[in-house]
Amino acid sequence: MKFISNNKSDFSIEITPLIDIVFLLVIFFVVTSKVGDSQFLSLELPKTESFQYKTVQSLNEIVIVNNGTIYVNDRVFSINNLEELDQAIFELENNGNSFILSAESNSLHVWVITVMDMLNKYGFNEVQIRTIEK
Repeated sequence: MKFISNNKSDFSIEITPLIDIVFLLVIFFVVTSKVGDSQFLSLELPKTESFQYKTVQSLNEIVIVNNGTIYVNDRVFSINNLEELDQAIFELENNGNSFILSAESNSLHVWVITVMDMLNKYGFNEVQIRTIEK
């Protein structure tokens, strides 16, 4: 005679080996991925033949030095005296030519922006910016 048993077999999945496999996969992908080189793209920008580089005379040049000295057509000004610098830019001849604004690489960005604002205020619309490496 066959007795019916009420013991049901519980089906379960053991999770411990799955966690080990997941951690091994994470370690594999971390070790094999390139972290440093993949952050930047090297691009070669296209060159155009229709653009003409306009060179300007040395008479229209402002040079900003990293100690706060500004040369306007070989006249020396300090960044601390903005009124004299503003007057010197006002007296410059605006004949529609380009203007060169040269700044040393260690000079402050706010100085360059201040001089650019002064040039824009007096109608110098075409300004070429150069960086002087020291």
